[in-house]
Amino acid sequence: MTNARLTIDEAQAFLDTNPVVQWIDAFLFDMNGIPRGKRLRRSDLLGVAKSGLMMPITVFIMDPLGNCVEETGRLWETGDPDHQCHLLSGTLVPIPLGDGRHAQAVMVADVKNELDPRTVLADQVERFTRAGQTPVAAVELEFYVTRRTKNGAFALHTPEGLSDDPGRPLTFGFEEMTTLSPFIDDIYRICEVQSLPVDTVMQESGPGQFEINLKHRADAVAAALDGLLLKRAVKAAARAHQLDATFMAKPHHDWAGSGMHIHLSLLDQSGQNLFAGDPISPLFHHALGGMRETMADFMAVWAQSANAYRRYVPKAYVSMTAHWGFNNRTVALRIPRGNGAATRIEHRVAGADANPYLVIASILAGASHGITNQIDPGPAVEGNAETIEAPPLPTAWVNSLDLFQRSEIVRGAFGAPFQDVFSRLKHTERSNFERIVTPLDHLWYAQVA
Repeated sequence: MTNARLTIDEAQAFLDTNPVVQWIDAFLFDMNGIPRGKRLRRSDLLGVAKSGLMMPITVFIMDPLGNCVEETGRLWETGDPDHQCHLLSGTLVPIPLGDGRHAQAVMVADVKNELDPRTVLADQVERFTRAGQTPVAAVELEFYVTRRTKNGAFALHTPEGLSDDPGRPLTFGFEEMTTLSPFIDDIYRICEVQSLPVDTVMQESGPGQFEINLKHRADAVAAALDGLLLKRAVKAAARAHQLDATFMAKPHHDWAGSGMHIHLSLLDQSGQNLFAGDPISPLFHHALGGMRETMADFMAVWAQSANAYRRYVPKAYVSMTAHWGFNNRTVALRIPRGNGAATRIEHRVAGADANPYLVIASILAGASHGITNQIDPGPAVEGNAETIEAPPLPTAWVNSLDLFQRSEIVRGAFGAPFQDVFSRLKHTERSNFERIVTPLDHLWYAQVA
């Protein structure tokens, strides 16, 4: 990972190559994985490349609606100070849509911030680097495409030409991809211009639901950023076609949820896969043990919203227990087919709305815990994991947050300040969400109470 600053020469070369660009979105990602930042004029770019720009530290204590959460103890008590940021080299890219007047660049703080999810992941990667090991990671993301409403409000309506019948055999088909091919073409065009390593796209089981895979990187921080930038690319392409795209974990109770699957392996200093063996190495065996043992501790970052917990239902390819197995999609920790250099784990628990920085950091923390303590993961599961007993995952938000908040594993991996602030931030979000009386309350209870 590098936090190298965008140079003045790099900025000038970009302006020379992109004379139409007039605005640059500069952003970093908060704890929710939401981009927060500023829009720069073309004429300001060289000055920012030279001197950087300021962002308030409280960007890391925002809820999904953009409210600074004072219950974190980091708002009024700190005076809401700014911190110096710079644009990250290699991330200044055009957005090739519409009139071409817009571009974007990722910001990073000049000084490591203990609440920055990017820092949390970088610290985990550094632990492996000190041991002469390199994590290799890739992100898979599922999402729904919906028809935009006239008033701009989100509604789960399928685009023209798509069925809204979840009973149709859509998975791995081509009909919906063909119908939405101009939209999908634009996703890949954006990704190509922005050097995002996209791989295949597939039609998923929900109506208007798709999955896009990213290629593996021997830089876990860059792989997480790929996932975050892919979300932005998908949403931008959707807007260009008068559509919406959502990475909600469970946008409809009768439709398949959307997950974030993480593929991970470890290389030694010669580039050999440390997970490879017959069929897997002892080191991989211990890493699996650690991932399995710590799974409940990190559930709060894999399911970080009220909606995310609606995804954990039976017979939905979403494991609710800490199982592992070979080529088995009913387990939480799947080892796909392949050996040698292709040996890896596929972590299948996180929702698509989670923050990839924190998801990968937590998986690495679990692997490190297992390797250090030589933890045995137990036997691999064959067949339907839902029928085999295992420690359950906390699938109620309050339970996962309570466990995260008191976990020694989390504290050792993410640091006490991050653990405390994230817990307070999300407990406040949970409390605010749960106090709202919804139409369903009226429908179910008003007449019978």
